[in-house]
Amino acid sequence: MKLSWLLPALALSAVTFTAAAAEQLWQAAGEFCKDQHQHGPGLFQTSLARRHARSKPENPLDKRVYVTCTSHKAGSQLLRNTMRWILDLLGAREGCRYDHMGQEFLTHGVWDQECSEHPANVRFHNHISGKALLELRAETAQTGGFRGVMTIRNPLEMVISSYCYHHRGAEPWNSISDGMASMHPKDGVPEMARRMLPVVYNMVQAYQVTKPEVYVSRFERMTGSSTGFNQTVQEMLDFLFGNEVSDNFKRRALDAAVHEDLNRGEFGYSFTDHTNDVNHTSDEQEMDEARSYLSLVDKDLMAHYKEMQKALGYSTE
Repeated sequence: MKLSWLLPALALSAVTFTAAAAEQLWQAAGEFCKDQHQHGPGLFQTSLARRHARSKPENPLDKRVYVTCTSHKAGSQLLRNTMRWILDLLGAREGCRYDHMGQEFLTHGVWDQECSEHPANVRFHNHISGKALLELRAETAQTGGFRGVMTIRNPLEMVISSYCYHHRGAEPWNSISDGMASMHPKDGVPEMARRMLPVVYNMVQAYQVTKPEVYVSRFERMTGSSTGFNQTVQEMLDFLFGNEVSDNFKRRALDAAVHEDLNRGEFGYSFTDHTNDVNHTSDEQEMDEARSYLSLVDKDLMAHYKEMQKALGYSTE
Protein backbone atom coordinates (compact mmCIF):
# COMPACT_ATOMS: atom_id res chain seq x y z
CA MET A 1 0.00 0.00 0.00
CA LYS A 2 1.36 3.45 -0.92
CA LEU A 3 1.14 6.41 1.43
CA SER A 4 2.04 9.15 -1.03
CA TRP A 5 -1.51 10.48 -0.94
CA LEU A 6 -1.13 11.09 2.80
CA LEU A 7 1.80 13.48 2.49
CA PRO A 8 -0.34 16.62 2.13
CA ALA A 9 -2.12 15.69 5.34
CA LEU A 10 1.17 15.69 7.19
CA ALA A 11 1.89 19.31 6.37
CA LEU A 12 0.00 20.49 9.44
CA SER A 13 0.81 24.12 8.85
CA ALA A 14 -1.05 24.05 5.53
CA VAL A 15 -4.21 22.11 6.43
CA THR A 16 -6.72 21.86 9.25
CA PHE A 17 -6.10 18.58 11.03
CA THR A 18 -9.64 17.54 11.82
CA ALA A 19 -10.68 14.55 13.84
CA ALA A 20 -11.90 12.88 10.66
CA ALA A 21 -8.56 13.47 8.97
CA ALA A 22 -6.74 12.06 11.99
CA GLU A 23 -8.90 8.96 11.95
CA GLN A 24 -8.27 8.51 8.22
CA LEU A 25 -4.51 8.85 8.74
CA TRP A 26 -4.57 6.39 11.63
CA GLN A 27 -6.42 3.76 9.57
CA ALA A 28 -4.03 4.16 6.66
CA ALA A 29 -1.04 3.81 8.93
CA GLY A 30 -2.52 0.66 10.43
CA GLU A 31 -3.04 -0.86 7.00
CA PHE A 32 0.53 0.06 6.08
CA CYS A 33 1.93 -1.67 9.17
CA LYS A 34 -0.19 -4.73 8.48
CA ASP A 35 1.11 -4.83 4.91
CA GLN A 36 4.71 -4.59 6.14
CA HIS A 37 4.12 -7.38 8.64
CA GLN A 38 3.03 -9.61 5.80
CA HIS A 39 5.69 -8.65 3.28
CA GLY A 40 8.73 -7.86 5.44
CA PRO A 41 10.19 -4.69 6.96
CA GLY A 42 10.53 -1.51 4.97
CA LEU A 43 13.66 0.55 4.51
CA PHE A 44 13.11 2.50 7.70
CA GLN A 45 12.71 -0.55 9.88
CA THR A 46 15.71 -2.26 8.25
CA SER A 47 17.88 0.81 8.76
CA LEU A 48 16.76 1.10 12.39
CA ALA A 49 17.59 -2.54 13.05
CA ARG A 50 21.04 -2.10 11.55
CA ARG A 51 21.71 0.97 13.67
CA HIS A 52 20.57 -0.91 16.76
CA ALA A 53 22.93 -3.77 15.97
CA ARG A 54 25.82 -1.36 15.46
CA SER A 55 25.08 0.42 18.73
CA LYS A 56 25.71 -2.77 20.73
CA PRO A 57 28.95 -4.32 19.45
CA GLU A 58 30.00 -7.63 20.88
CA ASN A 59 32.13 -7.28 23.97
CA PRO A 60 35.65 -8.60 23.21
CA LEU A 61 35.58 -10.31 26.60
CA ASP A 62 32.95 -12.67 25.15
CA LYS A 63 35.12 -13.67 22.20
CA ARG A 64 38.21 -15.16 23.81
CA VAL A 65 40.08 -15.68 27.06
CA TYR A 66 42.00 -12.74 28.53
CA VAL A 67 44.71 -13.45 31.07
CA THR A 68 46.85 -11.14 33.19
CA CYS A 69 50.20 -12.77 33.98
CA THR A 70 52.44 -11.69 36.84
CA SER A 71 55.44 -12.84 38.87
CA HIS A 72 56.27 -12.02 42.48
CA LYS A 73 57.95 -8.60 42.76
CA ALA A 74 58.00 -8.02 39.00
CA GLY A 75 55.30 -5.38 39.27
CA SER A 76 52.45 -7.81 39.84
CA GLN A 77 50.41 -5.30 41.84
CA LEU A 78 51.00 -2.60 39.25
CA LEU A 79 49.93 -4.66 36.24
CA ARG A 80 47.05 -6.37 37.99
CA ASN A 81 45.53 -3.11 39.13
CA THR A 82 46.12 -1.38 35.80
CA MET A 83 44.16 -4.17 34.16
CA ARG A 84 41.60 -3.90 36.93
CA TRP A 85 40.59 -0.42 35.77
CA ILE A 86 40.43 -1.48 32.11
CA LEU A 87 38.46 -4.69 32.62
CA ASP A 88 36.04 -3.03 35.02
CA LEU A 89 35.37 -0.37 32.39
CA LEU A 90 34.59 -3.14 29.89
CA GLY A 91 31.99 -4.48 32.27
CA ALA A 92 33.79 -7.62 33.46
CA ARG A 93 31.84 -9.07 36.34
CA GLU A 94 33.20 -12.58 36.55
CA GLY A 95 36.65 -14.05 36.41
CA CYS A 96 38.92 -16.66 37.93
CA ARG A 97 42.41 -17.02 39.29
CA TYR A 98 44.89 -19.87 39.28
CA ASP A 99 45.74 -21.72 42.49
CA HIS A 100 43.61 -19.22 44.41
CA MET A 101 46.56 -16.83 44.29
CA GLY A 102 46.15 -13.07 44.17
CA GLN A 103 43.59 -10.90 45.92
CA GLU A 104 40.34 -9.53 44.54
CA PHE A 105 40.95 -8.62 40.93
CA LEU A 106 38.23 -6.12 40.09
CA THR A 107 36.27 -3.53 41.99
CA HIS A 108 33.08 -5.49 41.38
CA GLY A 109 32.21 -9.05 40.52
CA VAL A 110 33.01 -12.62 41.44
CA TRP A 111 36.72 -13.49 41.34
CA ASP A 112 37.41 -15.86 44.20
CA GLN A 113 37.03 -18.98 42.08
CA GLU A 114 39.56 -21.43 40.73
CA CYS A 115 40.12 -21.37 36.95
CA SER A 116 40.35 -25.17 36.79
CA GLU A 117 36.84 -25.35 38.25
CA HIS A 118 35.27 -22.22 36.74
CA PRO A 119 37.24 -21.38 33.56
CA ALA A 120 36.03 -17.82 32.98
CA ASN A 121 37.06 -15.72 30.00
CA VAL A 122 38.90 -13.26 32.25
CA ARG A 123 41.72 -14.78 34.30
CA PHE A 124 44.54 -13.82 36.63
CA HIS A 125 47.73 -15.88 36.96
CA ASN A 126 49.85 -14.63 39.83
CA HIS A 127 52.73 -17.09 39.26
CA ILE A 128 52.98 -17.40 35.49
CA SER A 129 55.26 -19.97 33.87
CA GLY A 130 56.02 -21.24 30.39
CA LYS A 131 54.14 -24.45 31.16
CA ALA A 132 51.04 -22.48 32.18
CA LEU A 133 51.04 -20.46 28.94
CA LEU A 134 51.48 -23.55 26.79
CA GLU A 135 48.60 -25.25 28.59
CA LEU A 136 46.41 -22.19 28.10
CA ARG A 137 47.28 -22.09 24.41
CA ALA A 138 46.22 -25.71 23.99
CA GLU A 139 43.07 -25.25 26.09
CA THR A 140 41.76 -22.29 24.09
CA ALA A 141 42.91 -23.34 20.60
CA GLN A 142 39.40 -24.36 19.52
CA THR A 143 37.44 -21.69 21.38
CA GLY A 144 38.77 -18.34 20.17
CA GLY A 145 42.25 -18.49 21.62
CA PHE A 146 43.52 -16.07 24.24
CA ARG A 147 45.27 -12.76 24.64
CA GLY A 148 47.24 -11.65 27.62
CA VAL A 149 49.56 -9.17 29.23
CA MET A 150 52.64 -10.06 31.24
CA THR A 151 55.06 -8.03 33.32
CA ILE A 152 58.79 -8.64 33.63
CA ARG A 153 61.54 -6.94 35.63
CA ASN A 154 65.30 -7.05 36.00
CA PRO A 155 65.80 -10.30 37.97
CA LEU A 156 68.30 -8.85 40.44
CA GLU A 157 65.96 -5.95 41.15
CA MET A 158 63.26 -8.52 41.89
CA VAL A 159 65.56 -10.05 44.50
CA ILE A 160 66.21 -6.68 46.13
CA SER A 161 62.54 -5.69 46.06
CA SER A 162 61.53 -9.05 47.51
CA TYR A 163 64.01 -8.72 50.36
CA CYS A 164 62.84 -5.20 51.24
CA TYR A 165 59.18 -6.19 50.98
CA HIS A 166 59.41 -9.24 53.20
CA HIS A 167 61.92 -7.65 55.55
CA ARG A 168 59.12 -5.17 56.35
CA GLY A 169 56.96 -8.12 57.37
CA ALA A 170 54.75 -8.43 54.30
CA GLU A 171 52.98 -11.73 53.63
CA PRO A 172 54.14 -13.62 56.73
CA TRP A 173 52.25 -16.68 55.46
CA ASN A 174 54.42 -16.83 52.35
CA SER A 175 57.25 -19.36 52.75
CA ILE A 176 59.58 -17.02 50.89
CA SER A 177 59.38 -14.62 53.84
CA ASP A 178 60.35 -17.12 56.56
CA GLY A 179 62.70 -15.37 58.97
CA MET A 180 63.31 -12.54 56.51
CA ALA A 181 61.95 -9.83 58.81
CA SER A 182 64.83 -10.36 61.23
CA MET A 183 67.58 -10.83 58.61
CA HIS A 184 70.12 -8.09 58.02
CA PRO A 185 70.63 -7.50 54.27
CA LYS A 186 74.09 -9.07 54.60
CA ASP A 187 72.36 -12.42 55.12
CA GLY A 188 68.91 -11.62 53.76
CA VAL A 189 69.88 -10.58 50.23
CA PRO A 190 71.94 -13.73 49.40
CA GLU A 191 69.21 -15.91 50.93
CA MET A 192 66.47 -14.12 49.02
CA ALA A 193 68.42 -14.63 45.79
CA ARG A 194 68.28 -18.36 46.48
CA ARG A 195 64.56 -18.32 47.30
CA MET A 196 63.59 -16.16 44.32
CA LEU A 197 65.39 -18.33 41.75
CA PRO A 198 62.33 -20.50 40.90
CA VAL A 199 60.13 -17.39 40.58
CA VAL A 200 62.51 -15.70 38.16
CA TYR A 201 63.11 -18.93 36.26
CA ASN A 202 59.36 -19.40 35.68
CA MET A 203 59.09 -15.78 34.54
CA VAL A 204 61.88 -16.26 32.00
CA GLN A 205 60.34 -19.49 30.70
CA ALA A 206 57.00 -17.74 30.29
CA TYR A 207 58.60 -14.78 28.53
CA GLN A 208 60.16 -17.09 25.96
CA VAL A 209 56.77 -18.47 24.84
CA THR A 210 54.64 -15.31 24.99
CA LYS A 211 54.41 -14.70 21.25
CA PRO A 212 52.02 -14.15 19.61
CA GLU A 213 49.30 -14.02 22.27
CA VAL A 214 50.89 -12.05 25.11
CA TYR A 215 52.01 -8.44 25.34
CA VAL A 216 55.07 -8.02 27.59
CA SER A 217 55.21 -5.00 29.88
CA ARG A 218 58.50 -3.95 31.46
CA PHE A 219 58.27 -2.74 35.04
CA GLU A 220 61.03 -0.20 34.49
CA ARG A 221 59.18 1.48 31.63
CA MET A 222 55.86 1.63 33.46
CA THR A 223 57.43 3.17 36.56
CA GLY A 224 60.16 5.29 34.98
CA SER A 225 57.91 8.13 33.84
CA SER A 226 54.31 9.03 33.15
CA THR A 227 55.14 9.02 29.44
CA GLY A 228 56.38 5.45 29.68
CA PHE A 229 53.31 4.44 31.65
CA ASN A 230 50.97 6.00 29.09
CA GLN A 231 52.74 4.42 26.14
CA THR A 232 52.68 1.00 27.78
CA VAL A 233 48.96 1.15 28.56
CA GLN A 234 48.16 2.38 25.04
CA GLU A 235 50.12 -0.49 23.54
CA MET A 236 48.37 -2.93 25.86
CA LEU A 237 44.95 -1.67 24.78
CA ASP A 238 45.82 -1.90 21.09
CA PHE A 239 47.27 -5.38 21.51
CA LEU A 240 44.41 -6.78 23.57
CA PHE A 241 41.44 -5.28 21.78
CA GLY A 242 42.61 -3.83 18.45
CA ASN A 243 39.67 -2.19 16.68
CA GLU A 244 37.12 -4.18 18.68
CA VAL A 245 36.78 -1.20 21.01
CA SER A 246 36.53 2.45 20.06
CA ASP A 247 39.26 5.05 20.33
CA ASN A 248 37.01 6.80 22.83
CA PHE A 249 36.99 3.71 25.02
CA LYS A 250 40.79 3.51 24.86
CA ARG A 251 41.05 7.14 25.96
CA ARG A 252 38.69 6.48 28.87
CA ALA A 253 40.60 3.33 29.79
CA LEU A 254 43.91 5.20 29.86
CA ASP A 255 42.37 7.99 31.95
CA ALA A 256 41.24 5.37 34.46
CA ALA A 257 44.47 3.36 34.44
CA VAL A 258 46.67 6.37 35.24
CA HIS A 259 45.50 6.00 38.84
CA GLU A 260 48.24 3.35 39.08
CA ASP A 261 51.03 5.54 37.71
CA LEU A 262 53.56 5.92 40.51
CA ASN A 263 54.72 9.23 39.04
CA ARG A 264 51.28 10.81 39.42
CA GLY A 265 50.93 10.10 43.13
CA GLU A 266 49.71 7.32 45.34
CA PHE A 267 45.97 7.19 44.74
CA GLY A 268 45.27 3.94 42.89
CA TYR A 269 44.40 0.41 43.98
CA SER A 270 48.10 -0.31 44.44
CA PHE A 271 48.19 2.16 47.31
CA THR A 272 44.81 1.48 48.91
CA ASP A 273 45.26 -2.29 49.32
CA HIS A 274 45.81 -2.78 53.03
CA THR A 275 45.59 -6.57 52.96
CA ASN A 276 49.15 -6.88 54.22
CA ASP A 277 49.29 -3.51 56.00
CA VAL A 278 52.51 -2.98 54.03
CA ASN A 279 52.90 -0.79 50.96
CA HIS A 280 53.89 -2.68 47.82
CA THR A 281 56.40 0.00 46.84
CA SER A 282 59.85 0.22 48.44
CA ASP A 283 61.87 3.20 49.59
CA GLU A 284 64.79 3.86 47.24
CA GLN A 285 67.23 4.33 50.11
CA GLU A 286 66.22 0.94 51.48
CA MET A 287 66.68 -0.60 48.02
CA ASP A 288 70.12 1.00 47.63
CA GLU A 289 71.32 -0.44 50.93
CA ALA A 290 70.14 -3.93 49.93
CA ARG A 291 71.80 -3.65 46.49
CA SER A 292 75.16 -3.14 48.14
CA TYR A 293 75.03 -6.76 49.36
CA LEU A 294 74.45 -8.39 45.97
CA SER A 295 78.18 -9.06 45.78
CA LEU A 296 77.67 -11.62 48.55
CA VAL A 297 75.39 -13.80 46.43
CA ASP A 298 76.91 -17.20 45.63
CA LYS A 299 78.90 -16.96 42.39
CA ASP A 300 77.22 -19.93 40.70
CA LEU A 301 73.80 -18.57 41.65
CA MET A 302 74.75 -15.13 40.37
CA ALA A 303 75.79 -16.72 37.07
CA HIS A 304 72.26 -18.08 36.70
CA TYR A 305 70.84 -14.63 37.36
CA LYS A 306 73.14 -13.12 34.74
CA GLU A 307 71.92 -15.67 32.21
CA MET A 308 68.30 -14.84 33.00
CA GLN A 309 69.01 -11.13 32.75
CA LYS A 310 70.39 -11.68 29.28
CA ALA A 311 67.42 -13.83 28.23
CA LEU A 312 65.06 -11.01 29.24
CA GLY A 313 67.07 -8.31 27.50
CA TYR A 314 68.51 -6.71 30.62
CA SER A 315 72.13 -7.52 29.85
CA THR A 316 74.23 -7.67 26.68
CA GLU A 317 77.17 -9.49 28.25
